Amino acid sequence: MESLSSGKKILIVEDQVVIALNLEQVLNQLGYKVIGITHTGEDSIEFVKKESPDVVLMDIMLAGEIDGISAAEIIRKNFEVPIIYLTAHTDDNSLGRANKTGPYGYIVKPIDERDLYTSIEIALHRFEMDKELKRSELKYRTLFEQSLDPIFIADEEAKIIDVNSAMLELFGYNFEDIVGRFASEFFVDKTEYLKVIDLALRYGSVSNFEAEMKSRNGSVINAQISVKRNDFGNGSGYQGIIRDITQHKLYLQEILRSRQELKELTTHIEKMREQERTDIAREIHDVLGQALTALKLDLSWLKKKLASAESDIASKLLTMEGIINDIIGNVRKISSQLRPGILDDLGLSAAIEWQAEEFSKRTGMDFDVHCEHLSLSSDKSIALFRIFQECLTNIMKHSSATKVSINLRRKEDYIELTIRDNGKGISPEDLKTKGSYGIIGMKERVENLNGNFFIEGGSGTTVRVLIPE
Repeated sequence: MESLSSGKKILIVEDQVVIALNLEQVLNQLGYKVIGITHTGEDSIEFVKKESPDVVLMDIMLAGEIDGISAAEIIRKNFEVPIIYLTAHTDDNSLGRANKTGPYGYIVKPIDERDLYTSIEIALHRFEMDKELKRSELKYRTLFEQSLDPIFIADEEAKIIDVNSAMLELFGYNFEDIVGRFASEFFVDKTEYLKVIDLALRYGSVSNFEAEMKSRNGSVINAQISVKRNDFGNGSGYQGIIRDITQHKLYLQEILRSRQELKELTTHIEKMREQERTDIAREIHDVLGQALTALKLDLSWLKKKLASAESDIASKLLTMEGIINDIIGNVRKISSQLRPGILDDLGLSAAIEWQAEEFSKRTGMDFDVHCEHLSLSSDKSIALFRIFQECLTNIMKHSSATKVSINLRRKEDYIELTIRDNGKGISPEDLKTKGSYGIIGMKERVENLNGNFFIEGGSGTTVRVLIPE
């Protein structure tokens, strides 16, 4: 029989020369290479240090100050080599000592060739497996320790059994202080801990669960927790990652605060713009309009007084009257565009119907208007009317539509405005383009009223606005 591990170097440690020589002969026949025979524990330690054998066959009962068990213990601590004990009869105490040294096998004297071969092959195989396991553990440990994310491992009862350096740094503990403690101790609210465990038990894992945790000095950590339930071979447990999102939370709060301030500023600016439009429209209508009307009356009086005047003077007066009439018409038009008086006098529904009629006269488009007469606040009426105007502008510029339908109604606790055209429809690319079609402006108006804005392309374009009543 030739060994599968032919050529492996073996050290025999046996104080009985005859047994040692017989063992050497058998091993050589099996294809192993006996590189030495020693008779004492001291000599075996020195030999292993110098020659690095692949296997040590160690007699438990060696004569001298260091017996086989003590020698094996020293070799195990200082060198990587599998040890197989040779024994004839051993008391329970010696066997207990021997087991603590982690032997790779026992061979009972008198030695059977098959038992010897099997024990050595198993020992060599186990030793290679152990080395591979150690390499894997070292690789895992390196990744574990070098991870920037705090990682923990806990047993079935959620008692912490291992953590990495990032975890210690986050919570401010030493390794000895944190291992052995229950994970629940680090949660500000124990119900959040129970939720994490419940989710892990039910689904096998939980991801990005947010909870408040506390460090050693009592400071609160806003944490994002991901936990997975694992089987460690000797029982189930948990492993997880804890990310500190405290700074992220602060940034988010600052962003939300800034957005709220921007929203309030936008609302304030819109109100100022509307007020400015109202003031300008009033000035144009009341001051300029009245002045032009007075001028027209004076011109009419002048025409009567000069009725018999020369024809060229009469013609000039008619021309001047026409110009004044045009100016008065334009003043009224500008005033209504700045702020339709009908919006303040008769409300949103009437203003939409009037604007649709005016738009139809200018463009030739057909309008289908269905507006409920609703009593709305000035802010909501203005916002919806400006959105409606923006939609009409976009339809005229981009859609090539021939028909527009408008629907204004109360829908549960919301006011719904829908504008739909039969044009070419807004494309997905246009929807993604920042600022396209004045969408941002319309969205801002709706958001300022805590509403929702929807726009869809396809066969025509549909804009739908929902604002709380």
